[in-house]
Amino acid sequence: MQTRILLGLILATWFLASSVCAKTADEWLDTVDRNMTYKAAEWEARMIIHTPGGREREFGLIGKVEGETRALMEYTDPPRERGVRYLKRDDQLWIYFPRQDRTMLVQGHMLREGVQGGDFSYEDMTESKTLRDKYTASIVKETDSTVVIEMEGKDLSMSYPYRKIFIDKRTGVAMRTILSGVDNQPIKEMQVRELKKIGNRQYPMDTEIRSLLVEDKWTRWIMTDIRFVDSFPDGTFTKQRLEE
Repeated sequence: MQTRILLGLILATWFLASSVCAKTADEWLDTVDRNMTYKAAEWEARMIIHTPGGREREFGLIGKVEGETRALMEYTDPPRERGVRYLKRDDQLWIYFPRQDRTMLVQGHMLREGVQGGDFSYEDMTESKTLRDKYTASIVKETDSTVVIEMEGKDLSMSYPYRKIFIDKRTGVAMRTILSGVDNQPIKEMQVRELKKIGNRQYPMDTEIRSLLVEDKWTRWIMTDIRFVDSFPDGTFTKQRLEE
């Protein structure tokens, strides 16, 4: 009898401890956001676009990002794209074309078009708000290694009103993400192929985003270098810097 009582107390204590220690969906989103967000960063990357039929194009880019509202990116190759720059300030995005010495404002639905015909939209490349800012979340499945979270956008007019993420508990990174439209039908799938530990964070260095609407169409974003900083000098994120 005493053995049964003792076993019952142990099981009850274990259950209570597990309940207290278990993370909520919002706490898991905070973990993902801590890995992905930063004050400012400077990076170099390669973008590979694969289209149906097997054709591939590759681009080199460099960029600076500060907070949630400022970003400056520039193509380094191929030669025909070299010097093309993107400037994001708040919710506006400008593209500068050096050959024509022309600047274009990208806004509205144009932000959702694929960059260079690939699967990363202008919005994907420059979005910076945290998941907690944009979504409400609930856990739909949890194992020893993975937690699966479904999210609904707080603003259903956004590009991906619904997301489903598969978080690696060990790293706190969403290793797989299914992006869905307003009808909750999947549009794209994002897969992290490689992580790198930088300071206290695990950061995706190689990510593939694949169309779920067009067969054999995908884009890879490979970070070749990234450096986290506190800020950039005044004048970095200006139209003057964009067009110089």
